[in-house]
Amino acid sequence: MRKNEQTMIAACADAMFPPAGPIPVSGTQAGLVAYVDTYLKGLPWAQRVLVRLLFLFIQLSPWLFGPRRSRFTRLSPADRIRVFGDMAVSTIYFRRVAFLSMRAIMTMGYFACPLVDALIMRKQHDMVSS
Repeated sequence: MRKNEQTMIAACADAMFPPAGPIPVSGTQAGLVAYVDTYLKGLPWAQRVLVRLLFLFIQLSPWLFGPRRSRFTRLSPADRIRVFGDMAVSTIYFRRVAFLSMRAIMTMGYFACPLVDALIMRKQHDMVSS
């Protein structure tokens, strides 16, 4: 994966899974950059191109839709979360699909992390025990 793609994936990962979230493991701590890199390598060429175009769309979408005319990676963490929130409820179908696609990739990687899995299992055990 290219360096600019790695930076964008890290920004998306921490916007979707912030360090102070319900599970105290951020997206980057969960290894989402490495996960997405491996995921991309396993895709056929044509699908890999489409996923890279998804990354490019998300990187450049704040220029068109806000909240500021800037690249996604240059936005503040709060503005990145806002971009995803706006995409999720957009009247433009393609923006909603782009958000859902990125969320699916990030979620697969996040829950593949052994630390995240262990924390979820511990919380479930604590809930059952009480």
